[in-house]
Amino acid sequence: MAKAGEETQISCRFITKLPDVYRVPPSTVAVPSQLHRYGLSQIINHLLALEPQRPFDFLLDGELVRESLEGFLLSHGISAEKVLEIEYIFSVEPAKPEQQHRHNDWVSAVAARSACILSGSYDGTVKTWRGAQLTSTVALHRGPVTAAAALPEAQGPLALTGGQDATVLLSSVPALAAEPDNAGAAEAQPLVAYREHTDAVTGIAVSPEGALLVSASWDTSLRIWPTGSAVAERAREEDAATAKHETGAKRKKGAAGAAMPSAPSVEASKQELSGHSQAVSSVAWPSPETILSGSWDNSVRRWDAEICTCTERHDGSKAVYCIAAAPAGSQLVAFGGAEHALHIWDPRTPVSKETDQKLYSSHTHWISSVAWHPVSEHHVVSASYDNSLKLWDIRAAIPLHTLQGHSEKVLCVAWSGLDSFVSGGADCLLRSYTVSV
Repeated sequence: MAKAGEETQISCRFITKLPDVYRVPPSTVAVPSQLHRYGLSQIINHLLALEPQRPFDFLLDGELVRESLEGFLLSHGISAEKVLEIEYIFSVEPAKPEQQHRHNDWVSAVAARSACILSGSYDGTVKTWRGAQLTSTVALHRGPVTAAAALPEAQGPLALTGGQDATVLLSSVPALAAEPDNAGAAEAQPLVAYREHTDAVTGIAVSPEGALLVSASWDTSLRIWPTGSAVAERAREEDAATAKHETGAKRKKGAAGAAMPSAPSVEASKQELSGHSQAVSSVAWPSPETILSGSWDNSVRRWDAEICTCTERHDGSKAVYCIAAAPAGSQLVAFGGAEHALHIWDPRTPVSKETDQKLYSSHTHWISSVAWHPVSEHHVVSASYDNSLKLWDIRAAIPLHTLQGHSEKVLCVAWSGLDSFVSGGADCLLRSYTVSV
């Protein structure tokens, strides 16, 4: 025990999974118990003689240290007598605002692939962007666009949109090509319509291989449909056959002068997933065998994608507005809604209020959208009606950073790469950010 007036010392060993150049000697050192992560970061920088210095974060028992070492040990019931193994990682610095683009109405849906961003608006239009350049604008839906998803690259330059008109559209989007030529500036062209929902479409998710989609709706149902390049090619062939019986003058022309189908082909759903008692607000398809859904009936459900039955459910106390699945290899589920808190549900743990989920409270209004990092199972972005975005590392109870760029409620967010994400809001703005996680 330290004598009165003396500062308590804690014995620790610093470990890391960072490259060798960032590894300190494995010897045990004594550090003041009152140190926070900033003081610990100074020690690592000193031991490594880094110039310029880099900020580090620290993990104890898998949790980020967000208080003094002494406070952390006390709150977690860890003895200060043993040698602590403290893992250090690079800190995630604040996200930097990049581009800002304006729609004529609320920006309500975003998706991204291959440096191309799709944004949907309440005026029914879908815009495509590459960096600061607007590559196309096309009216696809009668009423607000409420969902968007890009298909995997192997399926070609295809994307899906859903709207309050109860329709999902599969469209050819030239700007989605990895290296678009001049055709990259062409408008999105609707090819296939999915029209069996009886109320607004609220969410779209694509199967990992891209041959199927699942849609969520206010009509309380989820529906599975065929999609992808095979469906798109069949639609093109049908349109070409129709064109033989029509004169060129009768056919609608696109912006580049190319003939466009007067009405997209219609596909029938393969399966309906029934069970929610109120509007299904969002959906995810993280693995070939698993579909996830969230609903205004306060539940989050896991579905077997093969037999289309619910296999697990988490019941909360308030409506769920958004859901996201962790990257492949993890079964974690993030969701949010009317409760204002971000939830992380681990279906692998026993169902109890203490063990099956964690709550992350910081937003002051509804959480409208959540997006998990493409490869990191630790990092999530949430969007809220409190006009903010928050970047979380789920190993800490408080957000890493809060972004206040929107002047009105934020309606949607999506990662646009490993180090960037985009958001849209009721201020009619599409905003992009860069961050290194």
